Amino acid sequence: RQPTTTWEAEAPAYYAFYSNVNPGRTDSTYRDQSMERRLGEFFMRKTLVFNGYADQVGSLYASMNLQKSF
Repeated sequence: RQPTTTWEAEAPAYYAFYSNVNPGRTDSTYRDQSMERRLGEFFMRKTLVFNGYADQVGSLYASMNLQKSF
């Protein structure tokens, strides 16, 4: 059983449990996670899947349905 995250508790219609690692998957325009502004930077940039660690952690999610779980 997975724990409930703060975002799931506060806005379950907006964020799924794994939504922080799959920024392209969102059913709402409330808070689009496809773009990010990094600390110290002015311009927005595209948010990378798995927060840029796909090479290191992608295998952990290999058996998951990324459309259903995110």
